[in-house]
Amino acid sequence: MKKIAVISLGCPKNLVDTENMIGLLKATGDVIFVDNLKDADVIIVNTCGFIQPAKEESIDEILTAIEEKKENPEKKVVVAGCLYQRYKEELRKELPEVDVFIGVDEIEKSVEKILNQKIAVQKPYLLREILTPPHIAYLKISEGCSNACTYCAIPLIRGKLKSRPIEEVIEEAKRLADKGVKELYVIAQDTTAYLYDKGEREGLVKLLEELEKIEGIEWIRLMYTYPSHISDSLIDFVANSEKVLKYFDVPLQHINNKVLASMGRKYTKKYAEELINKLRKRIPDITLRTTFIVGFPAEGEKEFEELHSFIKEVEFDWAGFFKYSREEGTAAYKLGDLPEKVKESRLNLIEETQYSIYEKKHLQLIGKKFSLIVDTESEEMPGFVEARSYRNAYEIDGIVYLKGNFKPGEIVEAEITGLASNVDLIAEPIWKG
Repeated sequence: MKKIAVISLGCPKNLVDTENMIGLLKATGDVIFVDNLKDADVIIVNTCGFIQPAKEESIDEILTAIEEKKENPEKKVVVAGCLYQRYKEELRKELPEVDVFIGVDEIEKSVEKILNQKIAVQKPYLLREILTPPHIAYLKISEGCSNACTYCAIPLIRGKLKSRPIEEVIEEAKRLADKGVKELYVIAQDTTAYLYDKGEREGLVKLLEELEKIEGIEWIRLMYTYPSHISDSLIDFVANSEKVLKYFDVPLQHINNKVLASMGRKYTKKYAEELINKLRKRIPDITLRTTFIVGFPAEGEKEFEELHSFIKEVEFDWAGFFKYSREEGTAAYKLGDLPEKVKESRLNLIEETQYSIYEKKHLQLIGKKFSLIVDTESEEMPGFVEARSYRNAYEIDGIVYLKGNFKPGEIVEAEITGLASNVDLIAEPIWKG
């Protein structure tokens, strides 16, 4: 029996790869999984290679695993995922202590590479081991991306868009429902481009129509919707859907036209403003999440000010901000970089503005009623559980502290009674009867 420890880094899309790898290894019947690296015969680090901080974290975890191997040379260190896919030669040269490397396109060969065993599996995605709470699962519908944003390393790592067949995605979703999943996160590099590579422009709507029919799935949450690929039919579908949440994750990245063009984004400020207005008009109570990059090389003081004013004006429900990370191999690399302290001060200013928006928006929710899905008991607030409404994506947005003792996966009607912080709320159940 081999004891295996797994460290999974990066985004939910990478987590799905880890879950697939664990499922395949478990299917051999020859492994058990342990939490402590000291107890492990094999340490797997599934890495992220997207931006500098993620790369540094991946290297730190690999070095920690190598330290364990030094104490016990029998241990095997496995490096998988995006960092290796991006820097194959360098990692092989710099890290001779690593026993096995696995690229993002080699997940299905992981048993062979790690255990030197052959395993014949027709549908590896059905063996997936869920690492999120059992009522939540990510559903990855495609690999790669063909949007060619100038700052993004994803196409270098995962190639152009490759959509999964719709029947395969549905089969996996049904399997997840059978395992007790209630909330499904539809993910990809760009979910709205699903089946574009097969010449189908409404692939996402067709997929959602099928996902809605699956018994047991109560909430379907759409992530990573590219602004210029959000069609009217998708908006109408979400507006009328029983299960697809009124929640749109629309990464805008910037709003100044010069910066957007330099980023290779395929829309203008006017388009973005019209899209936001249309979403808010056609889907009352919609929650809008977005992300922005500050400190892109084309962003001067004037361009940053325009972005800052836009954020004050639009008042997004949720927004993530990232400092521009100059990545070799991308088209934007040759544009140079802004000083670190300029990027840092812009980030701090814009985050502070967004935090005051959160407080204003959340105060308006007091007294409102929501269905909440329970995630776990609260350690911070005894007597409460941590839950979320349709407004909160798991591990990304704020949470709702719900008074009482409820089981994970339970959906409870509740009323918001106060704020726990700018981003987190407090609620009490509404007792029926």
